[in-house]
Amino acid sequence: MNERTHRQPAHLEQVGGKSNRQRIWEAIRARRHDFTLPDIAVAVSNADPTTIRTYLRSLDKAGFIVQTNAKRGGHERKRYALVRDNGIEAPRLTRDGQPVVQGLGNECMWRTMRMIKSFSARELAAYASSQQSTVSEETASSYIKALRAAGYLRVVSETRSVMGAGKSAGRYALIPARNTGPRPPMIQRTKSVYDPNLGEVVWRQEVNHDDL
Repeated sequence: MNERTHRQPAHLEQVGGKSNRQRIWEAIRARRHDFTLPDIAVAVSNADPTTIRTYLRSLDKAGFIVQTNAKRGGHERKRYALVRDNGIEAPRLTRDGQPVVQGLGNECMWRTMRMIKSFSARELAAYASSQQSTVSEETASSYIKALRAAGYLRVVSETRSVMGAGKSAGRYALIPARNTGPRPPMIQRTKSVYDPNLGEVVWRQEVNHDDL
C-alpha cells in the first residue's frame, strides 16, 4: 500500500490549525541562528522525530538551512542555521528538496479570489495558472462549487442563456468575512471542506439517508 493510502484527512493531521511542517518551520524561524533536531523536537512536541529529520533534510537540500558545525566522525550533533527565510508559510518540499507542485493550483485560485473583485470559472482558471501549475476550467468550477457550499462565495450573477450567444458564465466573489487567511481551504476526500486558517472543517456534504 502506498503512502497516500495511509493519509488521514487534513484536519486530523494538524494541531491548532497547523500542520507539523508549519510548526517545525515556525520553530526554526524562532531559533534561526542556531538549532539542532532535539531543539525542534522539544518545541514541536507532537511531531515524530523522523518527520522533523526528513523535513530538515529537505530544507537543507533546498538551501533554506545549512549545517554550521564540522562533521567529526559522525558523532557530533548537527547544528543548523536558517539562511533563506521565505516568510511565515513553511516551504512545501519533496524529500529531495524540490518544490511540491500538488495543491499549488488551489493556492493560486485562493490567492486570486482574495485579490480580484469577481470572477467566472474560466477567469479564475486563467489567472491561477502558471508555469508551475495549470488550472483547468473544470478544476476551477469544482473549487468554486465547494466554496459556495461552504459559504465562502456569493453569486454576483447566475449562469444564463444569451440569445444567439450560448451561455453567459456565472460570476462569483469572495465574501469579505470569509477571507480567513493565506492558506487555501481544502476539499477533502471525505466530501468536506477544511480551512487550515481556522483549523476546522467548515462544511460537510449532507448524507442522503435514502441512499444508505
